[in-house]
Amino acid sequence: MDIADKIRKIEALIAGAKSDGERQAAEFAKQRLENKILAQPLEYTVRLDSRWKKRLFLAICGKHGLQTYRYARQKYTTTMVRVSKFFMDSVLWPEFNRHASILDKLTSEILDDLISKIHLVAEEDETIIAGELPASQQAATL
Repeated sequence: MDIADKIRKIEALIAGAKSDGERQAAEFAKQRLENKILAQPLEYTVRLDSRWKKRLFLAICGKHGLQTYRYARQKYTTTMVRVSKFFMDSVLWPEFNRHASILDKLTSEILDDLISKIHLVAEEDETIIAGELPASQQAATL
């Protein structure tokens, strides 16, 4: 069980506590986990390969209450975050990777569908010319 699952279970205990003692014990457990997570923050440079993945990473950081920033002249797909190694390795990065794989899959499906539609239209509208074009009418090739 990872730390995010532990936090979810503790929050469920807090919400479903039947007595003040149960609720207080669960809140103390949650506080201990949060203290462990937030201990010794390090500055991480996160370089992402698209603006969509950066937006995803920023959303996940915001969900966890983390402030992201960027230094002057850093690329727009780079972001900085100060967080403990424990939290980065056990919560933030695994959650980002899980959502990024979903984003990649959806993007691939959408692009494949779009390209297949464009390709069908191009095939339907294409004129076939028999023979060679005169040199003055030949198009440049890319």
